[in-house]
Amino acid sequence: MKRLSSLILAVALLIMTLAPDLALSQLRGKALYDRMEGGGRGGGGGLTVTEGITRVTWLPGGIGYLETETDQASGSTIFYKVNPENEKRSELFDSNKRDKIKSALSAQGETSRGDGLPFRSFTYIDDNTIQFSTGESGNGGRGRGGRGRGAAEGGGIGQNIMYRYNLETDKLQKITRPRVERQPGTDDLMRGMGSSQLWTGTFSPDFTTFAFVIDYDIYVKDLQTDDNKRVTFGGNEELMNGRPDWVYPEELNQSTAYWYSPDGKSIAYLQFDENGVFKYPIIHELTFEAELEQERYPKAGETNPTVKLFIVNIETGNQVEVKTNSSENIYIIRPQWRNDGSELLFQRLNRRQNHLEFLAADPATGDVRTILEEREEAFVRLHNHFRLLNDGKQFLWSSERSGWRHLYIYDFEGNMVNQLTEGDWEVSNVTLVDHDNELIYFTGNVKNGLETAFFKVKFDGSGFKQLTTEDGSHNISMDPAGKYYLDTYSSLTSPPVTNLHKSDGKLVRNMATTNTEELDQLQLEQPELVIFKAADGVTELHGILYKPAGFDPNKTYPLLVSTYGGPSGGVRNSWSTTNNYSRTAQLGYIVLKQDNRGTTNRGKEYLTETYLKFGQVDVDDQAAGVKQITQRPYIDGSRVGMYGSSYGGYMTCMSLLRYPDLYHVGVAGSSVTDWRSYDSIYTERYMRTPQENQEGYEIGSVLKYAANLKGKLLLTHGTIDNNVHPGNTIQLIDELHKAGMVFDLMFYPENRHGIRGYSGQHRSKLQMSYFLKHLKPENWEQTLSTIW
Repeated sequence: MKRLSSLILAVALLIMTLAPDLALSQLRGKALYDRMEGGGRGGGGGLTVTEGITRVTWLPGGIGYLETETDQASGSTIFYKVNPENEKRSELFDSNKRDKIKSALSAQGETSRGDGLPFRSFTYIDDNTIQFSTGESGNGGRGRGGRGRGAAEGGGIGQNIMYRYNLETDKLQKITRPRVERQPGTDDLMRGMGSSQLWTGTFSPDFTTFAFVIDYDIYVKDLQTDDNKRVTFGGNEELMNGRPDWVYPEELNQSTAYWYSPDGKSIAYLQFDENGVFKYPIIHELTFEAELEQERYPKAGETNPTVKLFIVNIETGNQVEVKTNSSENIYIIRPQWRNDGSELLFQRLNRRQNHLEFLAADPATGDVRTILEEREEAFVRLHNHFRLLNDGKQFLWSSERSGWRHLYIYDFEGNMVNQLTEGDWEVSNVTLVDHDNELIYFTGNVKNGLETAFFKVKFDGSGFKQLTTEDGSHNISMDPAGKYYLDTYSSLTSPPVTNLHKSDGKLVRNMATTNTEELDQLQLEQPELVIFKAADGVTELHGILYKPAGFDPNKTYPLLVSTYGGPSGGVRNSWSTTNNYSRTAQLGYIVLKQDNRGTTNRGKEYLTETYLKFGQVDVDDQAAGVKQITQRPYIDGSRVGMYGSSYGGYMTCMSLLRYPDLYHVGVAGSSVTDWRSYDSIYTERYMRTPQENQEGYEIGSVLKYAANLKGKLLLTHGTIDNNVHPGNTIQLIDELHKAGMVFDLMFYPENRHGIRGYSGQHRSKLQMSYFLKHLKPENWEQTLSTIW
């Protein structure tokens, strides 16, 4: 009997020990979906835990990376530098240096307590000068035990008073930052731009003056005398000096509109002439008296702003107009001074965007000379790879003239000095230029765009080397001195790992791994990389298939396709076991995320397959993928859904209407429905103007196919969307009404292009409910009852 009792007790203890594992492995359906919701420890819905360090804040001069510690008694901050080789840390500012900084601050009326310094973060202006504010809230973050990483950024930007301290001379400079009030409409004009130059202003290189915009003109404040000086005149709503319009930041990434010369004596600025640009009415209706917002928004084929470039001398007020040959059919972008101020560089792009000129202007006369030109049959893609080299005598450039984006070095006479890279792959980002050792570090898209790798090459084109060796996608953070880099990489089958390397690729040590112990207990299905043929029957396309846990190949599942499809990045070989597609699959779907021709990362020919043909090649490729994947016996081809927003909303509408027998349910958010309703720069880059490509616009219009609707379609849109205007959805509604179609609709008041907050939560639940009702995965009724 005693032996039996002991056995029962042992079994009971074993069951208690295994109970959490058994409970996790039994989670299925909505319970598992909820368990995978974002948050919890380590991200991944709390199912994985990052163990170690994935990010560091590098310090200049190759001295290591930053850690911080808070003095518990005083609350002040102590900064440490960490040796990457051995992890040994020492004080970044020794006690003598701290005393000098605190003494200098004390003379300015700033008090300090304890051993630490009275600021929580700072920025290196150069190797020997730091910038900080004592009044900041602190964005350095602290790890366990008050030990933190990454506090050396932010630099007090946005604070009223800042300080600059030279660590060599021990001189402190106090900088009173002028308070610049935001102007009416600027939130709408610059939404999503963060601390835009528009209202924050810009310091001169020597920090003696501060330039900012009031209304539509540029002012400069003398930081010694506190005097304001107006340097441009005549600005108004239709003629904006130093203030960008809506479309330049959105489509050309040009949110900055004025630039100090290197000596701080002049300012180059863009002037936007908005006369004739269409004003789109946006109505705010959550008050008893509605408010009207009018947005200057150039639509495809219509009047563009005319942008000119000027240089103004701050002291004399003399202005020089750069001879840009500006018109509404010219884009003036990326102004940048040469290091010595001898020339103002800029780029000029024609309206069709197939001819880019890199130009240099004489600041004294405004005369312009051509350095180099790029011409493409379709369009020239802008890049951010320009870097000044060799004391400003040469520069780094990238081009797709070979069909793949590669790096080149030119001199300022336009002579190509060296081609640095070549092959059937493309450069993606320039990570670092090491001027001392004449090395360029960069990432590239390889394996038909599925993966990213890290490379280096010398200025003369020799020494080309791929530094990363593991399969998957690599994210690089490099020491500004070019001695070390952090590599965080993952693949579909391997969770994220972070390693520290020397700049030659040699491994120093592992910094972080991903603990998947809890995730493993759930016994999720691993995402499957699938390859299928495009609609041309030749091109291989990539997709990732997500299955629910407990997947049974003898059952049938509805297929849910997530789409974007526009000219941006596609499927990647990176960790996605815990992403939202995998989570959605737990509700009983097979979820497919697939590429189509016309996306990036695979070269120019692949990207331009949709040129002049939006809504044709891209939609046909998605349909081809669905036709092939539904041949699998466990996928029910009679229950296929699709969803997406923005271009993905357009793809969803077009797919349901052009292939009404293939797709049965769709949820389309913030959709373009006719490209004549979208902005000029984006649309014309890929479609030319409606006047030049009337047939392409007609075939690519959702409105044309409204009478084809057979399935269930839910349209959603924000009522104040100033990117894809709600008029797009309203026009489709009207065409569906004309055709006698039944569909579903949800508008979200006071939401822009992204549906956020409680509206976003509502939309997420609405979409989930819609697919449950109409695709009817296993246990759909039970799941539906738990959503609202």
